[in-house]
Amino acid sequence: MAIPEKCPLCLAESKNQSVVTSHVYGNDSNISRAFFKCSECEVIYQYPLLTKEEEENFYISEFESFMASRSGKSGGWKKSEDHIKANEPTRIRRMTYLSPLLPKNGRILEVGCSSGFMLWPLIQKEYQCFGIEPSGVFSDFVKSKGLKVFNSIDDPKISDEQEKFDLIMHFFVLEHISDPLSFLQKQLSLLNKGGKLVFEIPNSSDPLYTVYDIPEFERFYWSIAHPWYFNKQSLEYLLLKLNTSFNISFDQRYDLSNHFTWAKDGKPGGMNKYSNFFSPELEECYKKTLINNGHCDTLIVTINKS
Repeated sequence: MAIPEKCPLCLAESKNQSVVTSHVYGNDSNISRAFFKCSECEVIYQYPLLTKEEEENFYISEFESFMASRSGKSGGWKKSEDHIKANEPTRIRRMTYLSPLLPKNGRILEVGCSSGFMLWPLIQKEYQCFGIEPSGVFSDFVKSKGLKVFNSIDDPKISDEQEKFDLIMHFFVLEHISDPLSFLQKQLSLLNKGGKLVFEIPNSSDPLYTVYDIPEFERFYWSIAHPWYFNKQSLEYLLLKLNTSFNISFDQRYDLSNHFTWAKDGKPGGMNKYSNFFSPELEECYKKTLINNGHCDTLIVTINKS
């Protein structure tokens, strides 16, 4: 197994790097990969990374099939219309914190817009919406529906836009980016003064890993698609490099039924499976408890451009 010489985020020495797991979900190559944790900044990272060519091929040709293998038929990754329907509960959850951040009108860019399920309702409210989507299937779909879509954050066509954006958002994208600092800096450069950048990422303090320590979850969680896994401390280390104000909050996406399914069956799924037995009050109390102690599955970041 190759050992990193230093942490790719804080540059701490090799003695501060330890193996989290050598089980990288989706690693079908003959290259041995693992996830390491830095004891200085607490970031968890994949080493070695995919090459640029491997990464581009993965997102253009393989991403939907890979995600379908992880989420099953319920995720809607094989068909864009199914993806929109499957993600309506996700859209509603996100809007609880996104709505107060929306400008009264203006231009919105979503990085990694997939099927556009977050954007279509905003377009109906007369926002000017744009997307970035490298996936072939989703990109073709949203373009066919009239959404202006760019291939990447570095697409020269974005700079050709006469106006900047009032809100840039992305959800579970940053963990896929090999150079997260440059990625965020580029987005800030595309924002109008007073604009906001909002994003979600997985929290590496997920309770299925840090509290319940379920072996099957560990073999599933550490994905070939993710160069990085952040917790609050490592994410703060990254965001402080931006020299701007930010806020990190916690959320819990998966419910008690999902956690029971992992514990009982050792596999994903199970959302709402036992909802007839768990009252809404119990579910809410469980999620709030995880959020309050930081052992929840999602981090939400808001950055204001001054």
